[in-house]
Amino acid sequence: MTLAYDWGLDQPPDPAAKRADDVDGLTAEQLPEVRELTGLGWQLAPNAPGQVFLPAVWPRELRTWVPDRATRYEWWYEQDPKTHRVIREQMVRSSWESRDEVENDHDWSLARIGITDRPRGRLWLLKPPSGYDSVDAVLDEVRRRAEGQGIDAEMSEAFVQLTARTVRGEASLP
Repeated sequence: MTLAYDWGLDQPPDPAAKRADDVDGLTAEQLPEVRELTGLGWQLAPNAPGQVFLPAVWPRELRTWVPDRATRYEWWYEQDPKTHRVIREQMVRSSWESRDEVENDHDWSLARIGITDRPRGRLWLLKPPSGYDSVDAVLDEVRRRAEGQGIDAEMSEAFVQLTARTVRGEASLP
């Protein structure tokens, strides 16, 4: 089966994005437009490396996006060169170079399984399909089905296909 995906390149941002004030230093969850949408039942799509494909296989009517204005943070630490004990650590704002490196890694992982042209600069929000109360519940079901079919629960063509069938309510292959 050929992998079918859709990044919604023609899908405009959610209208909530137009009502957003200028912000600085807020994480994705803290952005006013994201808070508004989560109050309406939308959930931020996971940004974990093995799940960045989700918006591309999620039904259009159950996904939306807003421009990514979020600030990212990462842990910085310094170790003693002899003992490797952490001397200092702190949370720091991620650099644009660091963010770009993460985005490049995501694109490379997707390209390995034939998914290309992922639009950058979007925060995706999803609603669970009928029969599920959360995106996590959908992902739990996908993992359960993957285990039953001997599919590794990692980003592979087989796992993406299984996820697409599950969110679209299609019967799982035996």
